[in-house]
Amino acid sequence: MKKIFIVLIFLFFVPALPILAEDATGSGGIEDTMQYTNSVDNAFLGQKKITDEEFQKALSEVRGKQKRGKKAKPFAGKDVNEENDGGYLDETAQKNLLLGVPVCLINGDGTEIPVGHYKIVGEKIKDKVYLDFYQSYTLVAKVPAIETTSDFDETALNFVKIRPYNERGIKLIYGSMDFNAYTFIKMKTEISD
Repeated sequence: MKKIFIVLIFLFFVPALPILAEDATGSGGIEDTMQYTNSVDNAFLGQKKITDEEFQKALSEVRGKQKRGKKAKPFAGKDVNEENDGGYLDETAQKNLLLGVPVCLINGDGTEIPVGHYKIVGEKIKDKVYLDFYQSYTLVAKVPAIETTSDFDETALNFVKIRPYNERGIKLIYGSMDFNAYTFIKMKTEISD
C-alpha cells in the first residue's frame, strides 16, 4: 500500500515540475506560452515591424533583379509582310498537307507506296497535274491526277484526304490555293497460297 501511495504522489508532482521550474527562473508567463499556440490572436507574434521606406527599398531591389534577368532578345528572321510577297502563305499551305496512308498502294506506273505518313505536294506541269508523295526529302511516288473545280464539300482551303472508292482502290482528293484535284489509286492485295 505504501508503494501505491508513493507512486500516486510521484505521478501528481511530476507534471507540475516544468511549470514550477519556469516560474522559478522568472521567465515564462503567458507571452511565452502564447508564442507556441496557433491562433488568430497571436499570428504576428515574433515578426519584425517594417516601415514603408524599408518595404519600398526591398521592392525596388526585387524589381531590379527581375529586369536584369529578362533581356529582350531580337527576333531572328524577317517580317512576314516583307517576305517575298506571299511566300509565307505558300510555305504554310505546303506544311499543312500531310497524309497518313493506312494500306499499301500501287501507283499506275507500278511503283509501290508503302504504309506511312507522306507530305503531298501538288504541281502543274504543262496542263497536267501530279501529286507527289514525299517522306522527308525523298520523293516516293509521282501520281498523275485530274484537275477539278469541285471543292469536295471541304471547308478547309488546303486539304488532302483518302476516301474509300471500292474494295480494290481508294480515291485521293487534294485541294490547295492553286487547284483542286483527285485521283484513283489501287490497293496492294496480298495473294495467299
